[in-house]
Amino acid sequence: MLAVTLLVHAAAHSRVQASWLAKVMGATEPTGAVTAKAGTGTLERAALYVRSLPAKPGSAVLAAEATQEGHWRFANKAGETLTAGTPQELARVATLLLPEANANVRLTLYITEDTVFQSRAALKDLPQSAEIFLIVRDDAYLLLGAAGGMFAEIRPGLIVELSERKVLEETVWQLARSLDKAQVRVLALEPGGPPRLASRPRIDPSTRQAMVDVIDPASLPAALGAVRGQTVLVTGRVDAHLLYVQPAGGAERSILLPDLFKAAEEADVNLMVLRTASTPRQPGGRNWLWQKVEVKGLEQAMQRPRLADFLSALVASKGPMKVSARPSGKRTAIEIEPADEFAGSRPTPVGGLVSGLVSEVTGRLIATGLAASMRSAERQQELDQRLIPGIPSDFQVGYLVLILLGLFGAPISRAWWQRLWPPEAASQYALRSGYWAARAVRGGAFLLLFLPLSALGAAPANLWRQGREAVTASARLWRGGERPCRPQAEVSACCVGGGAKGAD
Repeated sequence: MLAVTLLVHAAAHSRVQASWLAKVMGATEPTGAVTAKAGTGTLERAALYVRSLPAKPGSAVLAAEATQEGHWRFANKAGETLTAGTPQELARVATLLLPEANANVRLTLYITEDTVFQSRAALKDLPQSAEIFLIVRDDAYLLLGAAGGMFAEIRPGLIVELSERKVLEETVWQLARSLDKAQVRVLALEPGGPPRLASRPRIDPSTRQAMVDVIDPASLPAALGAVRGQTVLVTGRVDAHLLYVQPAGGAERSILLPDLFKAAEEADVNLMVLRTASTPRQPGGRNWLWQKVEVKGLEQAMQRPRLADFLSALVASKGPMKVSARPSGKRTAIEIEPADEFAGSRPTPVGGLVSGLVSEVTGRLIATGLAASMRSAERQQELDQRLIPGIPSDFQVGYLVLILLGLFGAPISRAWWQRLWPPEAASQYALRSGYWAARAVRGGAFLLLFLPLSALGAAPANLWRQGREAVTASARLWRGGERPCRPQAEVSACCVGGGAKGAD
């Protein structure tokens, strides 16, 4: 196991003006002379992204990075770079790196993560009219400024605060993950409903879409084990640690959210709790006007291929919503709430009352936020690396490495195996098929079990034996080249080498 351990460890683009001030640069140099520090947020990475963008007539696009010395470095699509340390140099960036652009062209800058998280103060030096995008992983997102801080727009209406690098990267990964609509289960929590969930959703024969699954609220935590690996969506009104639901008949019921999230973690389920402001009726039921209750935007969301687009269709219709994803081991807690930092995004009591009335009349549940417990990026990537489901990828990689290592010691381990399990004799079996079946079982046990288990001892032993034999063979060859002494009296010394064979 020690060897196994050692071997295993072996947005959318929209137009918004932010508050940036002015400065500029000088001295061009080829990218071959660039000596930016290595990492995922270097200027070279940003320049590659800019190079991949389609050409737009009249556009002025540059990659940019702030240095620890307080300077700015820019790169154009041709790979030419420019370093600027004064406002006068910054004013010349467009004319030097983009000679084909107009003098008053509006710059579009693509900056690195290092700039935002290590040299954020330098952003004030950029031209005030510049449109700035942040490159994260393989995409770029528009930067937005607000009184409360700095944000990146992942999708229209979905923004993430740039407070922690780890949170940003996890949020971007979570929102970029693909979403299989066949794996999304929409639940209606109805007291007295079925105590269990089917492993696969029921399909409406007319629409060919998944139907709403009804489940008793008290049975939901235990029932999540049947939908392991799937995405479950529930709706209700959240108050502190309680989720309130309104059944078709009777008073509201509540469920402890911590218990529900814990059950989702144990069942390895992606659980999303959609918060609603109105009476927490359940999808699939009927309101007081006998209209069918449904989640607003859910039908459109189910057609989206990625989680970001799914959530944008569900929760981003009422203005900017702030999303954050905080990983903790195998799970990530996702929170979506109104972005109060932007004017007009804070819900008012009157607005909430109107939304509630509209929801009651139309039968549509309007989301005001979302809380979710999802597989973390680390956990999902580990699952994706598995060749055999149910077995940790580290164990599988270690096992394959031991198999390969065991092949180097196969001659030794084979000899050990013959003592442990002697070869079969054909005379011991009445039928030839029985003999070959026994040989197949013995060979499979050797290859799949004994070979990797004995690899740590057999491989070094076989290498030692081969090395010793090579040294011995070399010595024999050297001695074989010596000529024995002749019996003639006149020869008093041994003659070494050069004589014909059998010169005695």
